[in-house]
Amino acid sequence: MFNIQKLIKNSKWLLVPFYIGLIFSQIFYCIKFVESVYGLGLHFWKYDENEMMLAVLSLVDIVMIANLVRIIITGSYHAFVEKMNDSTENISSGYLKVKIGMSLIGVSSIHLLQAFINSSANTNREVIVKCSIHLVFLVSTIGMSIVEYMHQKSKTFEKE
Repeated sequence: MFNIQKLIKNSKWLLVPFYIGLIFSQIFYCIKFVESVYGLGLHFWKYDENEMMLAVLSLVDIVMIANLVRIIITGSYHAFVEKMNDSTENISSGYLKVKIGMSLIGVSSIHLLQAFINSSANTNREVIVKCSIHLVFLVSTIGMSIVEYMHQKSKTFEKE
């Protein structure tokens, strides 16, 4: 007998290939990170202070994106597929969105810092666009944080 509820419940497993794809993309990104570190080592003596800072900020950017992907993989799997028995035990989808927003703000901050350090390579318009994007991430994350806070407060209130 066909059971639509069971089909809908088990459709969550269709998300797993997406998470596996993200894991592979993280492996490829890790290879790019190692390649960047190797390049930094090769050209270390040729860099002035600003070039060195930009190279290191690029590495920090890669790490922050890798952390963002990890948050998405583990948090989404936990929230939408199956609960895991580790440190992600109490992640709600709202909390996951706030963490992703905070990560995007961090990545955007690195890009802004790179633009300010290397200001001769950017037009005023490009800097304004980057600042605007950063502001949108900031306002969106603050909004999501407020909504998540109110949601958690209402859960606490309902339990009392």
